Amino acid sequence: MSPKRDRLTIVTSWTNGRKAVVDLVEDGNGTRFIRKVYRPGWRTRMFRDCMMTAYVSCRAPISPRVLAFRPWRSEMLLQYLPGDRVLEWVLSRFSDNLDLADFQSFHGLMPPHNVDPRVAKAFLRFRESTSEEALQLKAAIRASYSLLHRIGIKHGSVDPRNVLYHADRVFIIDFDNARPSLQPSASDDEDLKYWYGV
Repeated sequence: MSPKRDRLTIVTSWTNGRKAVVDLVEDGNGTRFIRKVYRPGWRTRMFRDCMMTAYVSCRAPISPRVLAFRPWRSEMLLQYLPGDRVLEWVLSRFSDNLDLADFQSFHGLMPPHNVDPRVAKAFLRFRESTSEEALQLKAAIRASYSLLHRIGIKHGSVDPRNVLYHADRVFIIDFDNARPSLQPSASDDEDLKYWYGV
């Protein structure tokens, strides 16, 4: 199904980042999609994101499908996957009552030196947690990234903005840093350990 662009209405804006604006949109029938519009100067990343997302979604059920790609508008429409970004999931359970709206378009996630101390503290608590829900999420993250690496793709940006969690499943999004690799886990493993302890 290819949604008609002119009939889409914005339900909410998920991020207004330096590379792209990402909105949750809905068509006239109430079907939801993700619309990602790249900013000027990020055209190469946009093409890589589209190609890698399409490649992964055909080989593993861990990423959204590309429904429409309109490079003349710098726009990609993706399958809507329900769930929370792991960033908000962890902050809502392991932080000291942070306002999650402050992190909607948050960019301070470059370990080990450029991570907001409040976020680092929450993820330390998450990594150390032995609660059933934390263990389930860690196992789901491990399984999804293992599957991605088995098909020969390194993600290159495993931070918790790019991982969705829903019903004990993890979906990986945002493939504009992804590349084929003979040793895909080698570059992702350090960040997977930093964020999730897996």
